[in-house]
Amino acid sequence: MLSEHIFYSGAIAILVGMVFYKFTGRDSSWIIILCAWAPDLDFFLHHGIFHNIAFMVIFGIIMAFILKSFGIQFIDAFFFSVIGFGVHLLEDAMVFDVSYPFLWPFSRNNHGLELFPNVLSSRGQYIANFSGIANTEILLIGLLFLVLAIIIRTCIEGPAWIRWYMPENLYRKLSGTFEPEK
Repeated sequence: MLSEHIFYSGAIAILVGMVFYKFTGRDSSWIIILCAWAPDLDFFLHHGIFHNIAFMVIFGIIMAFILKSFGIQFIDAFFFSVIGFGVHLLEDAMVFDVSYPFLWPFSRNNHGLELFPNVLSSRGQYIANFSGIANTEILLIGLLFLVLAIIIRTCIEGPAWIRWYMPENLYRKLSGTFEPEK
């Protein structure tokens, strides 16, 4: 399911970044995409141990301190890293019942939402049928969601919003505003 996270988190990042930019003039929403894979870092331990809101908040604080040292405002880094982490939890909960305690420490309920139950086999296991790395239906829905987010933001802001997702020199070169040193 790792490959689906980039599509869903990318779509959320584009839309949240658009709203955040409108109110603050800043957009570090690429952090959402980066942090969307963070809950799966627990594969070194017992998989699922990081899949809860308590760890999401701890992770957000840690990322805020780390990214602050790179010049990103603390509140921006916290906001976007928590959203990225949360998007991952929501995606996992939507797809299948993984028995993760998502709402711990507030609840010990270990059930997902299972909005897409057709991705389960008869034994309740996740079916990865896109070259063994993703479920085709969920991947296509994520891709459509990403394309829709791109269209919405481009219609509202024009194509310049992409600058927030690439290094400044590359954006300036692609947009024709790059002046090489003489």
